[in-house]
Order: sequence, then C-alpha cells, then structure tokens
Amino acid sequence: MLWWPVGQVLGLVVDGLGWVLGGIGSAIYDWIAADHPGLAGEIDLLSFGKGGWGDDLWAGLQLTLQLAAISLVFGLVIGFLGAGAKLAPSKWLNRIGNLYTVLIRGLPELLTLMLIYYGIQFGLQGLIELVALQDLCAATALPAKMALFGLEDGTRAFCGATTVNVSGFAAGTVALSLVFGAFATEVLRGAILAVPKGQLEAARAIGMSRALLIRRVLIPQVWRFALPGLGNLWLNLVKDTSLVSVIALDELMRKAGIAVGVTKQPFLFYGAACALYLAVTGVSMIVFARAERWASRGVRRPV
Repeated sequence: MLWWPVGQVLGLVVDGLGWVLGGIGSAIYDWIAADHPGLAGEIDLLSFGKGGWGDDLWAGLQLTLQLAAISLVFGLVIGFLGAGAKLAPSKWLNRIGNLYTVLIRGLPELLTLMLIYYGIQFGLQGLIELVALQDLCAATALPAKMALFGLEDGTRAFCGATTVNVSGFAAGTVALSLVFGAFATEVLRGAILAVPKGQLEAARAIGMSRALLIRRVLIPQVWRFALPGLGNLWLNLVKDTSLVSVIALDELMRKAGIAVGVTKQPFLFYGAACALYLAVTGVSMIVFARAERWASRGVRRPV
C-alpha cells in the first residue's frame, strides 16, 4: 500500500511520455508522408503491428540477446575451468585444456555449430536405439513410477520417443558457449598470470585460506586484466549469434532474411538489422568501459 501512490505517479509519467512521444512520432510521419511519400512506405514496413515487420525484428533481437547472454554465462564458466586446467600442476589437465582450446579455436564457428547440432541429434538417436528405450521403460515400469510425481505425460512421451529433435536454441547455446569459452580460456589464463606473484605470496604469509585468497586478491585483479579481452569476445559473440540462422532459429538475421524474402527490400531490412547490431555494440562498449573503470578503481595510473 505504501508503494501504491508511487506506482500511480510513475504510471501517469509513462502514459504522459507515451502520449508526447506518440504525438511527435505521428507529426514526423505526417511530415515525411507529405514531403517524401516513398520513405513513408518504408517506415510502414518497419512499423509495429499489422503490415509491419517491427514486431518480428524486435522478437529476433530479443532472441539474439538471450542467446548471447546465456552463452556468455556458460562460456565464462568454461573459460575459468579451461584456464584452471591449463595452469594446474597436473599434466593431464594441461593436455585436456590445450586439446580443447586447439580444437575449438582451430575450427570455424559455423562448422562447430553444425557438428554440435547434428552430432547431438545423431548421438541421442543412436543412444535410443542402443539401449532400446521403450523396452527399458517397460522393464523398469518407469511411467508408473513417475506417475506418483505427476509426470506421467512427460514420461510417456519420453519412453515412446523413436526420433530425436534437437532444439536449435540449445544447440546454438552449446556451440557458442564452447567457442566463447575456448577464447576466454586464454584471456583468463593471461589475466591470472598477470597478477603479481608477490601479492599471492603475501596473502599466504598472513594466513589467508585458498578460497579467501582467490576471492579477495586474485579475482578482483583478474577482472581488471581480463575485461578488455572479454569485452572484445562479447562483441564477437553477439555477431556470431547470426550463425544460428542456418539451423532455423529465428534470431535477428533470420527474421531480417524472412522479411527480405517477402518484401523484396534487402537494403531496408538488412540496414535495420545493421542498425540494431550497432546499437547493441554501442551499449555494450559503454557498459564494458564503465566496468573497466570500476575494476581499476584505486589503481595508480602512469602519468
């Protein structure tokens, strides 16, 4: 109840801004329609609602950002694990880390995506045939057991499956995460090596535990050294999301391609996609620049 007046005021402000901006937009559109009738038709094609493709481009941009953000999270986890493996005293971990980075960095991103998409599909299909999934479910009475938890419908569909359809979003996330993680491994490995060893030795000397040393000494400085490289990798990741259009995932580039096929206006829609990618890039650069300044707070800069 205390926040109700605040919500009402904010709602009125938003409605007022919408009315003002809508009026300005209508006035600009009327001016363009009067002086440049050809441009009005193109604006109609990019508008939201019936007859316009703005909704489709917006949905494609949202999917692109979701795919990039999820891949960034998983890619960072893989990068830290890869960097840890390459810096570990174990030779076997070193070899695993080196093999992973050499394989993924040596393959084109599109080829990695296709291998993962079809590899998961054929692999699961072969596994179903190998274990005789239907016979296994019948022998273990799995549907009846899962019915106790209210999962009988999903279990019945799982046990009756004879073909596998892999989600394009899941395959794209796995592929982009692996690619990002391979490059992030080298960035994070270099950032860890850049931390002065004397600081780590001093932290051990005053009795810091390993976990406390990592949290208070290592990680803050690793971010400072790694953020510029990770920012570049993020921009590459956003652009690489366009590759998932080849597996029929409706991200921004595929939406633009569909619009081009229907309207025969390639320059308009590819130009709109270009503007959206540049907008994401510009915002990302601002965010990473501020993150770098935050990570470098208290650090004396050379004169």
